[in-house]
Amino acid sequence: MGDKPETDNTAATLMALVGAGTGSTIEALRRLVEDHTTAKLVELTDPVTDTKSPAFISGGRVYPVKPELFDGYLEAPRFRRGQANLTTIESLIEHVNRFKDSESVLFAVDDRKRPSITAIIDYHPAGGIDKASPRHGAHRSMFAFPLSDEWNAWADMDKNPMRMIDFAAFLEDRIVDVLDMIDGEDSLPEDMQKFVNAVGGRIAGPSRLMDLSVGLKVYEKANVSEAVNLASGEAQIQFASEHVDGSGAPLKVPNLFLIAIPVFKNGQFYRLAARLRYRKSAEGLVFWYELWRADRAFDHAFRDSCERARVETELPLLFGTPE
Repeated sequence: MGDKPETDNTAATLMALVGAGTGSTIEALRRLVEDHTTAKLVELTDPVTDTKSPAFISGGRVYPVKPELFDGYLEAPRFRRGQANLTTIESLIEHVNRFKDSESVLFAVDDRKRPSITAIIDYHPAGGIDKASPRHGAHRSMFAFPLSDEWNAWADMDKNPMRMIDFAAFLEDRIVDVLDMIDGEDSLPEDMQKFVNAVGGRIAGPSRLMDLSVGLKVYEKANVSEAVNLASGEAQIQFASEHVDGSGAPLKVPNLFLIAIPVFKNGQFYRLAARLRYRKSAEGLVFWYELWRADRAFDHAFRDSCERARVETELPLLFGTPE
């Protein structure tokens, strides 16, 4: 059978003392209370390193004394600890260069929702534990990349169908991000130009987009054709529909537009292509857009900043999170 709880042992002791004389009972109770309420200072010794640490025993339990309790009495801290949260990449670089040593390391997290760089100033030295003593890794610099308002706005509504009135309101807020391509003066990167050509790109500028979002009317014209096999009597019926404008002419809606936005706050601008889509429904027109390869713009901006941090701090940079 296992040991009984301490409360049970104490209760049994008290019950036994009740049967004793009055004087001896009071004295025994006094000693029992002192044993369970008075803390006793002891010294613990690490059996591996022989390091000694103060502790106290109370109520049958051991409570180690935390070293940081004495930090306020020291002339200087025993080692650096804490994390500085910086708001610009320049501040991260300056803070790291202020405190780094030969063993400091940068860790980059390439999560497109929460990108960051963390510097471990007091990182473990290279090599096995037999070659160099491990360190606390408690002194850190951290920069959480702030995504730009423009990036958040366009990314949040990507592939999100909107009613005409909602699409018009969204464009009105973000129309300054839309590029107005001037024939003969503006050119696109080779891969983007190939994409525009592949989809038969008709690129809309800011004014054309606003006109579409507030004044487009779509009419649907249906054609029915019937084919009959005279020998067998079998018949086939085909339905075809097309969208036309108010005059009955085929509707030509631009299927692309371009935006220029920064990925990170105060960062460089990237040109992105967006496919313009629409659908006619019983409730009216529904618009949406699909950003083309926005992930590549993010990756380029992130790795460009990481490379800057690596070069200007002269520290190793690893992708992932520290232990």
